[in-house]
Amino acid sequence: MVLAPVEELCAALAQAFEAERELGYEINYRDQPPDSFQRLDSRVRGALQQAFKTGDLAAFQAGGYINFSSDHYTRNLVAASDDYELMVLCWRKGQGSRVHNHAAAHGWVTVLGGRVEETRYSNPRAGMEDDSVPTSPREGPAVPPPLPGVLGAVTPCPQLRETGRGVAGPGSILYINDGQALHAVRCADDTDLEEGAVTLHLYAPPVRRVFLYEPDQDRVVQRVPGFFSRGGVRVAEP
Repeated sequence: MVLAPVEELCAALAQAFEAERELGYEINYRDQPPDSFQRLDSRVRGALQQAFKTGDLAAFQAGGYINFSSDHYTRNLVAASDDYELMVLCWRKGQGSRVHNHAAAHGWVTVLGGRVEETRYSNPRAGMEDDSVPTSPREGPAVPPPLPGVLGAVTPCPQLRETGRGVAGPGSILYINDGQALHAVRCADDTDLEEGAVTLHLYAPPVRRVFLYEPDQDRVVQRVPGFFSRGGVRVAEP
């Protein structure tokens, strides 16, 4: 049986993660040894590159995973397991994320269409495995923003030092983990896709909670990430 590009990608990813599991390795950036990660990274990049070549935007559009919103960028879940989650993010011109982390996950971002700008920042929590440990002795509660999934907020926001900035176009694959940096992603001003930009995000393991850094509000927000759609079906508004 010939699998559709999205199904083929999910099957290849499941096999890649299972191969390392069978060798006794955990799938996360903190505990996974370098040789295991190198094998995983090679297989994941191969699967993502193949999906881009054979599927491009059409396969994800057919599955109902490409959904733009005039209010904010959207996260559209394609597949998820205990090992990973795969989602399509759609960015209109002018839309972007807050500066954020990825917990213990490996993160791969593939540009499917248009162009995105990524800005990286030093991570004040790099090397810290306990999220409850304050980053400042002055840390205290803050008023959280009115967003779905918010668990709380603290102030002050640590000083964020920019460490890199770049623009990526179709077929580019970026990788990030919390040991490397925090980052923010936005639709690039010079995008060549009429709607904006479309990116494919793979997190292993799934990211259950994130820190959102808001220097302008002098706070850090803890939040459970949500989705605009799951499996091609629009999620009801909270």
